[in-house]
Amino acid sequence: MSARPPADRQSVETLAGELDRAIDEHVALMLALYRSIAIKAPPQNEVISESGHLLCGFGSWHEATRKDPLVDQPAFRALMEFHKKLHDHMRWLGARAYKDHRVPPAEIDAINAKLTGFIGQARRLQSAFRHAISDLDPLTGVRNRQAMLNEVGRERERALRTRRPCAIALGDLDHFKKINDTYGHGAGDTVLAAAAQFYVGHLRPYDLLYRYGGEEFLFCLPNVDAEGAAQALDRLRAALETLSIALGDGRSVNVTTSFGVAAIDGGESLERTIEKADSALYEAKAGGRNRVQAWRPKA
Repeated sequence: MSARPPADRQSVETLAGELDRAIDEHVALMLALYRSIAIKAPPQNEVISESGHLLCGFGSWHEATRKDPLVDQPAFRALMEFHKKLHDHMRWLGARAYKDHRVPPAEIDAINAKLTGFIGQARRLQSAFRHAISDLDPLTGVRNRQAMLNEVGRERERALRTRRPCAIALGDLDHFKKINDTYGHGAGDTVLAAAAQFYVGHLRPYDLLYRYGGEEFLFCLPNVDAEGAAQALDRLRAALETLSIALGDGRSVNVTTSFGVAAIDGGESLERTIEKADSALYEAKAGGRNRVQAWRPKA
């Protein structure tokens, strides 16, 4: 179902308030879990119950309102996927770790990453609802190209004003036409939505992601130069490569992405920076795909 514009400002503000409460609630649940691990006390029911994602306040609210047009759309379904995974991990960790002498740091890092993904998507939804729900791409749940120019333009101005670096990247799914030809366009849509959710879950909360067109996504990465952005995207590229995307009927597919990266330069327009990223992306594709290429001037 495609995203639909909000009925009125009050509805949007009500929904944004629920997202604020959801963030506060899950930070509190996480702190309670940490306390349980630290003092070896049994965790609360919302943490260890198999229905924890429905028992918490946000889960109960969503069950009651999930047919609302503002809620029944892909961006919110992406948030609820983060929500379910966070609760699944809390249940697993809460049922075991409070009894263990020492919790491996990797487990704390993993559950922190899920919380960060949930908060990041909730904040993106708040921003989207408060600005214009029509700016969400209905298939992937990320912002569309129309929203990109204004928002990334503001990031460019902020970077220049504060003299902090900022990078733009274009990411393109490799051999996407082959997926459509082999499995059908419905499978292609599933892959696009899964890739977008994967990107969102592995970006920092303040990074920006847009569906630029077709199977191409634009990334805006504040506070890093082209080299730092290339390193971060290479980690993202390697992680995506291992993701198996279920297509239904027992079928699954793995995908890879090629990236082109360019740093924002005060002497150039945003359009020129995007052109540089696109040129670097073309070079990454020509160099064998599934790689990250930073823009470099031609000799």
